[in-house]
Amino acid sequence: ELKADRSRRMFIKKDARKIPYILEDATKRAKRASCPNPAEDDGNDSGAVEELKFARRAPEFLHSNHTVSMLLQPRFKPALDNLTKLSLYDCGLQSL
Repeated sequence: ELKADRSRRMFIKKDARKIPYILEDATKRAKRASCPNPAEDDGNDSGAVEELKFARRAPEFLHSNHTVSMLLQPRFKPALDNLTKLSLYDCGLQSL
């Protein structure tokens, strides 16, 4: 059983990159993960992304009229294929 130690605090660092750059990286990782030739893997961040946390990024959704259209571009499909969790909390979305 693990007990929380109040003297130490853990922080999760937010990815400072813009959403399109995160999705491009996730797309590359998904393509590498599905590649049958291991020689083509460059060894960086192996495996497809299963979770994306885009919480509290309302300014980034302004250009897409507060919708998820930016995420649903065909070029990002591989990045979304293996997702099990997608956090869009407090992004000011008006429509899915």
